[in-house]
Amino acid sequence: MQFSKHELTVATAAILLTLGAPTTATAAGSRVDAESRATIAGLQAIGPEGIHELEAVQIGGIPQWISVRGNNRSNPILLFVHGGPGSPMMPESWSYQRPWEDFFTVVQWDQRGAGKTFQAGKRKTVEPLTIDRMQADGEELIELLRKRYHQEKIFLMGHSWGSVLGLRIAQHRPELLYAYVGVGQVVNGRRNEEVGYQETLKKARESGNATAVSELMALAPYPDPSGTTPLAKVIAERHWDVALGGMLYGKQQDNASQLWKLSPDYTPADIAAIEPGELASAQQLLPEVARVDFDAIRSFKCPIFFFAGVDDRTTPASIVAAYYQTIEAPKKQLFKIDHAAHYVINEAPGTVLVDLVNFIRPLAEAGRKQ
Repeated sequence: MQFSKHELTVATAAILLTLGAPTTATAAGSRVDAESRATIAGLQAIGPEGIHELEAVQIGGIPQWISVRGNNRSNPILLFVHGGPGSPMMPESWSYQRPWEDFFTVVQWDQRGAGKTFQAGKRKTVEPLTIDRMQADGEELIELLRKRYHQEKIFLMGHSWGSVLGLRIAQHRPELLYAYVGVGQVVNGRRNEEVGYQETLKKARESGNATAVSELMALAPYPDPSGTTPLAKVIAERHWDVALGGMLYGKQQDNASQLWKLSPDYTPADIAAIEPGELASAQQLLPEVARVDFDAIRSFKCPIFFFAGVDDRTTPASIVAAYYQTIEAPKKQLFKIDHAAHYVINEAPGTVLVDLVNFIRPLAEAGRKQ
């Protein structure tokens, strides 16, 4: 299961879901946050020739929120499919995305069960969350973007859980894509958990962290042989994955919640909906994600690119590197990023952008000339 980097405990998550995560910020603190958001919005401003839209669009029968930002309307679209499940990147995208917007029109999408979409739906899902349902949402959104912005094709980037949807779309609707870009690509749900757990346990032993070793060993066998690992065990494993730098390279925790508070796109109510959305999404999708298996899918009709942080123990780089060797596509490339773990786009946004511009974006120019 590819949970977000945000550390949830079962008790805290249950309280958030029940009480709606009431804010405890002081009036002065709220004023400072509002002023900071306004400053960031000014710094992130898009020029008059570009696109800056934040709205709910009808996808899959419900309103789902998207942010569309780009400095030049003629640039190709890059749709980002966030991880989790239920972990939107829109509220922290301001911290890395602005340079990308000189080369792409970047679309952030809060999936059903996530962020602004979850909040707009009164923190409920109108139908069960399934991979098929959410893949269909993604394909419908791509069609909407193509029509609205007069684009024949787009680039699709899926991160972690989002890479499950992304690779399925690449297989099912390759004609919609200039290329698919997987970041922290999921290949096999069970093997992902097996290898990630063993690598985290190895790191705990190498670092001499007796508490980590003891708590990780207590989770064994991990994942459960039954094929369905309890959510509490997954959260416990992710706790040490984060603490030992397998989520963010060289860091024992992240500052995502602080970035959320400064987002020009998110209200306090939207922020309060993030963690309940993560929990609700995980509870519904965990059993199905555990069965994800792309091993037999080897042939693709659109270009395929993978970005992998060398120190990623959440979606281990070794798994995607082995899978990459087996696939066939019109064009393919694996970018292994040093000094990065699971959140490559946060940890090495410049490196990722250079590779996107040099090796991937030219496919749009080539496609337009055909």
